[in-house]
Amino acid sequence: MLQHAGIYGKGLPERTVCLTYDDGPGETVGSSPGPRTSELGRYLHDEGIRATFFVIGRHVEQYPASVERLHHQGHLVGNHTYSHPGLVRFVLEGGDAGWELRKTQELIAPYVNGGPVYFRPPYGNWREKSDLRGPEDAAHSVVAAALNGDDAFANYVGPVLWDIVAEDWECWRNDLPPDECAQRYLAEAERVGRGIVLMHDSSAEDDLRPKNRTLELSQRLVPMLKQRGFRFAALDDFVK
Repeated sequence: MLQHAGIYGKGLPERTVCLTYDDGPGETVGSSPGPRTSELGRYLHDEGIRATFFVIGRHVEQYPASVERLHHQGHLVGNHTYSHPGLVRFVLEGGDAGWELRKTQELIAPYVNGGPVYFRPPYGNWREKSDLRGPEDAAHSVVAAALNGDDAFANYVGPVLWDIVAEDWECWRNDLPPDECAQRYLAEAERVGRGIVLMHDSSAEDDLRPKNRTLELSQRLVPMLKQRGFRFAALDDFVK
């Protein structure tokens, strides 16, 4: 069942992080920048890290083999909707959030082993802003209310949000090098101390996707985190 409040990694031991990636899968031919989900999955596997990839259904349709590889490498495959809408407004305007999840679930079902399905809403968009509480979110999620009435999501776990983010998408939008982006993530990990890390192995935005360099970001960030004494946990180690 999906919760009204977000799931974070604040309960992890000090200096422990959980790597998660959104908006894939994606693949790029040649040496130019661009998404490289399969290479990323292989790199993390070789480093002994089990990450979670929250995939967009329409991207899975393009690159089903990439998701299969992630699964065989031991990574978790989570649902990130089919078309990546902001779900609060989508639901309030009559959109079928259930279809968004079910369509992607059909595509990833072979890679979740019949266990819990981890879900992350696009943009972390889950609860309305409350006029009574200023900038804070409302206590209840209209999205959770809509989805929890459907038995198809009885084994779903979410919304999985994040604790550590340094906006990798803005790094690529501004043509920053992976080294600088990795330093930003390292600084944020040091500041926060523990938790779920958000990165993007591809993009829902057509113009941003070819600029993606998250493989290189991860190849720089992982050794730096290890050198600073950080450990890595998989999402299913602490979120059931």
